[in-house]
Amino acid sequence: MTYSFVLLADLNFSLPWGNPVLIFSSILFIILFAPIILNKFKIPQLIGLIIAGAVIGPNGINLLERDSSVVLFGTVGLLYIMFLAGLEIDLADFKKNSKKSLIFGMLTFLIPMTLGTLTGL
Repeated sequence: MTYSFVLLADLNFSLPWGNPVLIFSSILFIILFAPIILNKFKIPQLIGLIIAGAVIGPNGINLLERDSSVVLFGTVGLLYIMFLAGLEIDLADFKKNSKKSLIFGMLTFLIPMTLGTLTGL
């Protein structure tokens, strides 16, 4: 019974939160509840997560500051978005348009790379 009081005594609720338990639990609650709440307003889940991150971040209500744990969650979130985009690719359609896709990919790489190199030199 005394252990719970010790754990509660260590919590510091000043903003921005510095306690790793509060940071982790708040991020998990946002991941769980933001898509559910914003789905009622017909906002897609990924956009809802981005909006929720902007609201609780340093430019919003300053609940969380940008530290290594938030950067880690952001990187995992980016990988999750890329994973979802990969799941939505129709391989039959991609094979049908493979030449156009290859030309588009090469142009979107070569034009900026060439302009950036010339500008840098």
